[in-house]
Amino acid sequence: MSPLPFFSSIRAKLLLIALFLLAIPVIGFRFVQQMDGYLREGQQQVLVNSARLLAATLSNRPQLFPSDIPADSATADELERRRLLGMFSGADPEAATNLGGAYVPSEGVERILSVFAGDAARIWVVDARSRVRGLAGNLKPYAGSSAGSVAKASFYSKAVRPVIRWLASEGDVLASEEAGIAQRLVMAQVDRALVGEPNVQTRPLGPGGTPVVSVAQPVWQGDSIVAAVVIEESGNSAQAIKAAAVESLLATTLVVLLVGFGALLGFALWLTARVRRLQAEADRVIDQHGRIKGNISGTDRPDEIGALAQTLDGTVQRLQRYNGYLEKMAARLSHELRTPLAVVRSSLDNLKQGVLGRDEQIYVERAEEGVGRLAGLISRMSEATQLESMLAGSQLESFDLAKLIEGCVGGYRNAYPARSFDLDLPTDSLRLMRGVPDAIAQLLDKLVQNANDFANQGSAIRISMQSGEREFRLTVENEGPAIPEDRLATLFLSMVSSRQGGASQAGHLGLGLYIARIVAEFHQGRIAAQNLPGNRGVRFEVLLAA
Repeated sequence: MSPLPFFSSIRAKLLLIALFLLAIPVIGFRFVQQMDGYLREGQQQVLVNSARLLAATLSNRPQLFPSDIPADSATADELERRRLLGMFSGADPEAATNLGGAYVPSEGVERILSVFAGDAARIWVVDARSRVRGLAGNLKPYAGSSAGSVAKASFYSKAVRPVIRWLASEGDVLASEEAGIAQRLVMAQVDRALVGEPNVQTRPLGPGGTPVVSVAQPVWQGDSIVAAVVIEESGNSAQAIKAAAVESLLATTLVVLLVGFGALLGFALWLTARVRRLQAEADRVIDQHGRIKGNISGTDRPDEIGALAQTLDGTVQRLQRYNGYLEKMAARLSHELRTPLAVVRSSLDNLKQGVLGRDEQIYVERAEEGVGRLAGLISRMSEATQLESMLAGSQLESFDLAKLIEGCVGGYRNAYPARSFDLDLPTDSLRLMRGVPDAIAQLLDKLVQNANDFANQGSAIRISMQSGEREFRLTVENEGPAIPEDRLATLFLSMVSSRQGGASQAGHLGLGLYIARIVAEFHQGRIAAQNLPGNRGVRFEVLLAA
């Protein structure tokens, strides 16, 4: 049986089913993406509320935002001292330094900002004259924060982080931006807030960095806006949480995929191995001629394949008993028919002893002719069984196959005087063949008898023999009707005849070629038939082990 195409096998189908496990990381990644969106929305809402609270805290406090700097009851030297102190002690000295003279810190404002400042967040308080009265916090992650700990991640995290960035299209959580750029963007928000327009914007933290959410709220003094509050917060924390979630998802997915795929693959291999073993046993117990030569080993596994194996074994046993019955039927029939045939023959002999008229004599002769044909049929029916019994008890001997064939052909010329025979034997010395000479002669008798029955009148039967290193090749050819191509495989079964026409088909039961096959297989050989080119005849070839 030819092997099945890969995509038609059970293994391929289970493999395709296993590929559905890839939906697990896709679904998980989509969930992480949605969670990231929820975190960003929550972060923005928290910043808006924080900016409102800080603006409300700073509102209606005239001492925090005097119309002129000296009105703060502080000298110019004191103000310069505060500015320098804020530059060097602030949470973001780089931004304070970049502000230059625009950074005029207020001690009261920065005291309040110190309460609101947090990790990865920066707060600006700018008055109506674009002077920065307060600056607190830093957008860079603290070493102990979740974002800062990303730099100290495990080897696995470092290995999968490029994949995470590619999938999530996120920047580096440790990126930074130039202070001048941040100042311009913040001042643009301040300008809108000073005209009474709270606003929210999102920008990247430097080239390819994480996004920064910036919220601006106005600070009121009665009915006038005296300052603006800007709170910036990077997405470092959310990004770190998302990265950790994706890393955990990838790790879990990898384990699930490996375990699930390995389990499915192992199950598929185990299942197909059992099916293939069952198929091999079914092919082995039945030979090419349909004869059952053994049993299918059952299985004690209580599943569908085990039940199928038991069913096949029961079916094979029933077929074996039935085939045995059919194989013995010919011998039984021949045995049972011999007695009534003998009675008919003796009755005809008794009739011939009396005085018979011309008509009675014709009937008796016809009856004798029919009895003779019937006796021949009975003899051929039992011939196969007798041959198997003879071969089972025969002793192998060495003999010259060429001389055996030459002697048989001489007898055929006497038995079929109207038929010519062409014999082709090698002239060089041949090694002896080991087998049963009588059986080989019977094989050749059947082939020659079959060829004579179907050969055209006046044509010759060609017999040849060749000797190889491992086998002897014996061929018998005749000109006559061809064998249908679909019947060549069943030609050597019992009671099969596949040609019509020919010189003689009287009593042709299809047992001759079956007997020839039995002899060939006993000598560890094989027999085959093929039509000659142009369907002008048939060629039988026998290969016998040397």
